[in-house]
Amino acid sequence: AVITVSPNNSVTIEPSMMTVDNGSNVTFTCSALGGPNNTFIWVRSDELDEIFESYIQPLLNTTPVDVSDIISELSDIILENGTTTLVIESINATLNGGSYECVVINEAGLGRNNTTLYVRPVITEQPMDVETKVDNIVILTCIADSFPAPEYQWEMMNRTSGEFEPIDGETDTT
Repeated sequence: AVITVSPNNSVTIEPSMMTVDNGSNVTFTCSALGGPNNTFIWVRSDELDEIFESYIQPLLNTTPVDVSDIISELSDIILENGTTTLVIESINATLNGGSYECVVINEAGLGRNNTTLYVRPVITEQPMDVETKVDNIVILTCIADSFPAPEYQWEMMNRTSGEFEPIDGETDTT
């Protein structure tokens, strides 16, 4: 007789979170106790949360758990299936930043854990130099990309001290 142990509450991901630069590569590794016959699946956490209670949870109430039914329900959101590693190359903050979940399933149940990929800000549109006359209105633009989304604070150089100081209320891209 084969005894199958659920991976529930045993799933770990290394690293548990990571902060990287745009354009870099990252590898997450998932492990779990339980088994035999653990199936590893990687998905975006927000996408899994949308369907878990309605579609996945009811499938876990059967014995044995039908692993293929769960994979079928997850098919539209699976990033990687059957591998303990998730590799993301040439990271783009907007597309790749966020939380990822490793789901481990076998006939005895399901376990899951998540990790978050943070991406450091990079300025994608620099403010341009502008020459103007006194009392003219000047609009400067600065756009950055990161995860989570960047916060902005415009500063102006104090002509006396030479230090940059925040401009009150100027916290947008322009």
